[in-house]
Amino acid sequence: MTFLEDLLNDLPELVGRMRHHDVRHVSLKNGTGTLALTLSANPGQMFHAHPVSAPAKVEDTRVPSPEMGMFRSNGLSEGQAVRTGEIVGFVETGALRFPVTATEDGTLGRALVGDGSVVGYHDVLFRIHPNG
Repeated sequence: MTFLEDLLNDLPELVGRMRHHDVRHVSLKNGTGTLALTLSANPGQMFHAHPVSAPAKVEDTRVPSPEMGMFRSNGLSEGQAVRTGEIVGFVETGALRFPVTATEDGTLGRALVGDGSVVGYHDVLFRIHPNG
């Protein structure tokens, strides 16, 4: 196994220990590279930007990864209509499977990462194009 494969297998335990000891950031280094992990204060917290004034133009909405792990597709395709809260994919971390949900009603853009790709916390996985 490679360093990355070993790390992915141990990731749930590492994240659990980081949360237990209130560690927010850790860097892991070996002969081939360095990997940095950063956790939010609240693991279930989703950050949403709320503009102070109405935006001049309608922009795409980002769909972030809820956790770090491996992205798994939900079988939805680009151009499909989605509703807020609809599951558009999953992020697997060990035996855990976190749903990736649409952050707004609209049309699903193409997946920005491939099925089985390693993703970080809050990496953008999709964009949702507003209807209208």
